[in-house]
Amino acid sequence: MKPWLKILIGLVLGVVTGLILNRQVEFLSLVGKAFIDLLKMLVGLIVFSSLVTGMCHINDPKKLGRIGARTLIFYGVTTLIAIGFGLVMVYAIQPGKNLNLTLADGMGSGGNLSLIDFIFSIVPSNPFASFAEGNVLQIIVFAIFFAFAITLAKEKAKPILHFIESISEVMANLTHVVMRFAPYGVFALMATAVGAVGSKIILPLFWAVVCIFCACVLHVVIVFAGSLKGLAKVDIAPFFKGMKDAIIVAFTTSSSSATLPVSLECARDHLGLSPDISGFVLSLGSTINMNGTAIGQAVLSIFIAQAYGIEITPISILILIFTTLISAVGTAGIPGSGLVMLSIVLNAMGLPLEGIGIVAAIDRFRDMFGTVVNILGDAVAAVYVAKKEGQIDEKKYHTVTWIS
Repeated sequence: MKPWLKILIGLVLGVVTGLILNRQVEFLSLVGKAFIDLLKMLVGLIVFSSLVTGMCHINDPKKLGRIGARTLIFYGVTTLIAIGFGLVMVYAIQPGKNLNLTLADGMGSGGNLSLIDFIFSIVPSNPFASFAEGNVLQIIVFAIFFAFAITLAKEKAKPILHFIESISEVMANLTHVVMRFAPYGVFALMATAVGAVGSKIILPLFWAVVCIFCACVLHVVIVFAGSLKGLAKVDIAPFFKGMKDAIIVAFTTSSSSATLPVSLECARDHLGLSPDISGFVLSLGSTINMNGTAIGQAVLSIFIAQAYGIEITPISILILIFTTLISAVGTAGIPGSGLVMLSIVLNAMGLPLEGIGIVAAIDRFRDMFGTVVNILGDAVAAVYVAKKEGQIDEKKYHTVTWIS
């Protein structure tokens, strides 16, 4: 049986088990957490080795700059469009309009968080501490500087580069080992998520989920499909066929970082992208490209404002767009981190942080939809950049099948 089919079966059985057990899923939650931890175990070294080898194999500095610029511009533009889709849907449906919530005495929005401090915090003072703490943004910064240093050292740095290439290969094999546990981890994660929410979903929260889902679908259909056809000049269907394994893992784990190993495998083996391009673009995108997260934060911010009856001015919308863009870039690719970053957006807009407690019940669903959009955005960017650089095997791309 194909691995993706086993994972899909685990997903369905997890949903059924969660409905049957309701909230009695403590043990399964531990199993799901263990699987997430196994995936997170891979991330630091995979990101570092993929970025360093990818950048060092692009020997031409002008080419590296060109690839980096294309990648960053694509990520920035698509994230802004994602925020727009989220705003359109939440204003069209207005899920929190009739909640009429009030703040308790002495409660309000929390203290202001410094975005400037947050931005500068990505500079690592101790790269070993960054690896130990799983700070992927700092690992990326260190990897970029490290790769430039290897390039400048030329011949003398070749032993170091060969060692890092070996690490990359070892991590790829370790990924295959860990993914053997995927069906069981997916089963536990889905049972836990469904058991925690149950069937008593409050209608306004349901409509908030609908807003996020519709915005995600619009983004995939219009932006991603349009980019594949219009910018990369490739067929759309083979892309989704090739990314099916990553889509399932992203949906069930709700973790862009945890899905990275599978996304890399799909990009190389199914879509025919070169290891250099896929390693660079996908590793960078797993942390700084969060289209789905941006949609969720935009929808939930306006939802909280509607729930408390707080008027949103045009200036507030501009603040929302800016802070959502920045916080989406800085969101760790792990489940639940979106709520932490949502506090930055709420603070900047002057909205009550107590709203986070309201939307926490649907955060898992936001994570599921958002993570799929996140990883698809990374892969679309990789296809686009690879096509522009002539580093895609179009025969392999166009012959991928659903059962591959």
